[in-house]
Amino acid sequence: MLYRPFGQTGLELSVISLGGLLAHYEGVNGHPDPEVKRAIYLRAKELGVNVFDMGYGDEVHIPEELKGNGGDHHFALKVGAPPAEELEATVDSHLANVRRDRIDILRVHQDGFVESDALKAKVQELKEKGKVHSLCLIRHYGNAQQDYVDRGPEPEADADLVIYNYVCRWQEPGLEKSWAAGKGVLIMKALGSQWVSWEDKYSTDWSTATEADIVEMSPRGEGIRVDMPLLKPIVMGPWSELAEPGELRPSTASAINWVLENDAVTSALVAFASVEELEEGVGVKVLV
Repeated sequence: MLYRPFGQTGLELSVISLGGLLAHYEGVNGHPDPEVKRAIYLRAKELGVNVFDMGYGDEVHIPEELKGNGGDHHFALKVGAPPAEELEATVDSHLANVRRDRIDILRVHQDGFVESDALKAKVQELKEKGKVHSLCLIRHYGNAQQDYVDRGPEPEADADLVIYNYVCRWQEPGLEKSWAAGKGVLIMKALGSQWVSWEDKYSTDWSTATEADIVEMSPRGEGIRVDMPLLKPIVMGPWSELAEPGELRPSTASAINWVLENDAVTSALVAFASVEELEEGVGVKVLV
C-alpha cells in the first residue's frame, strides 16, 4: 500500500481509505452482514489500509481488534452540519464507541461550516482539547463543489472531501488550489454513484443513454430522479476506456488508480460490500 501526507496535519494516509457504511454500492447490494463487515475491516487492515471512516456511526461494526488508542490506523467521522452546541457530545459518543481519545478526521459539510461562526469556534475548541485532530470539509452538492472550483479550500480547514473520478473531472482547478495551499484531499465517488452498479457503468453506451436508463438501472427507480443533477455527471461517461488491453472488463482498481494519479489527492474513500470487492479495488497496482 502507498501512503501520502494528509496536508499539513502530520498524518500519513493510505491512498485507499475504507468508507463508512461498508457497501460499495449500498443502494444496489444492500448492507453486508455483520460478519462480512468484520472480515472487510480486518482484510483492509492486512492490505495496509489505515483510514477507517465511521460515517455517521458505522463504528458499531468495527472489530474490537481495531478499537482503542494506539495502532497505526486512523478514524474519520462524518457529522454533517450539526448545531455547535451538540457537536462535542456527538464526538464524545463516537469516541466512547471506539475507545479512543480523538477523532483523527472530522468531516463537516462545507456550507454549514462557513455559515456558522459558532460551529467554527466549536471545531477549533475540540481541536485544542485534543478530541479532534483535523477538519475535512465535505463538498458534496452544487454550491459547495462550485465554491471549491472557484476559491479552493477554506483557510480554517485541513482538507476537503470532493467528488472526482474518471468521468467527472471538473474539480481539478480546486484540486490544484489545494495542492498549492498544502491542504489534504479525500475523494468520494471515485467509482461513481452507489446507485448504479459497476457493471452497468462500464457496459452502458453513455453516448446514447438517457435519464430513463439510469432510472431503470437504479434500485431506487423513479426516486432517483431527485438526485439526477448530481448523479449524471459522476455516472455518465466512458468507464469502459479504463479496461487494459486484453481485459474483458475494467477493474475498479483501474478507476481508483486513475484518481490517485493526481498528486493533489491524498486518499480515495471507498466503501466495499465484500472482501472480494475490497481486493479488486485495492488491486496489485497499489501494492508494493
